[in-house]
Amino acid sequence: MEYKTAPPTVSASSCMSPVKTWQILLTYLLERHYGLTLTDTPFHDDRVINEHIEAGITLVDALNFLVERNELIRIDRRGFSWLEQSPFLTTLEV
Repeated sequence: MEYKTAPPTVSASSCMSPVKTWQILLTYLLERHYGLTLTDTPFHDDRVINEHIEAGITLVDALNFLVERNELIRIDRRGFSWLEQSPFLTTLEV
């Protein structure tokens, strides 16, 4: 029996920066749940993300603060009125 392994696509020594990780996650979450792009928010600036990371603020807390401050409404839930929906994300959704 012959075993074949897939060639590595990313070297083991490479590691994505925390800022880049936040950008990728925020891009997805903002688009999916609120219909926004990263450039619609202060998080398009690497320094803003880095300040949050250095202050120990979690991504979900930072995003929920943005949601609260701007009174964002989630667009990913169907069949509920806007009065019944919580606009906030949970850690399970991240």
